[in-house]
Amino acid sequence: MDERAHEDVAAAAAVHTELGRAYDGAVAEGLVERISSEIDKQVDARLAEHGIQSSRVAWANVAMGLGTVALGIGASAVTLHAYSVNKVAPKASIDLGPLHGSVMTTTSSVSTGQLILVAVIWAAIAVINVAYARRQPRRP
Repeated sequence: MDERAHEDVAAAAAVHTELGRAYDGAVAEGLVERISSEIDKQVDARLAEHGIQSSRVAWANVAMGLGTVALGIGASAVTLHAYSVNKVAPKASIDLGPLHGSVMTTTSSVSTGQLILVAVIWAAIAVINVAYARRQPRRP
C-alpha cells in the first residue's frame, strides 16, 4: 500500500475511536471503500504487467465500437431519407378506351451525392475507431 492509503487507514481508526460505536457503520464503509479501491489499483497494475486489459478498458472498447456503429447507422439513415427524391409513378395501368385507370406508387431515389456522403460518414467512423484502437495499450 502507498503512504496515502496508510494515512487513510490511520485516520479511519482515529475517527472510530473519537466518534465511538454510533458511527461504526459509516467508518467501516469508508474504510472498505478505500481498501477496495487500493486492491483494484493493484489488480489493474498486475494485469497490465501481463498485457491483459482490465474489465473497465474492455467495456470502454465495446461501448466505443457499438456507439460509433449506432451513430453511423443513424447518420446514414438521416442522410438517405432526408434528401431522397420522391416521385409518383404508375405501377400498373389499364386503358380501355374511355375507361382507364392506374395504380400509382411512390418511388424514392438516392443521389450519387448521398452515397458519397454516406461513404464519408463510414470512413470517418473507421478512422475514429482505428485511432482509438491505436491509443489503447497493446498486448505483448
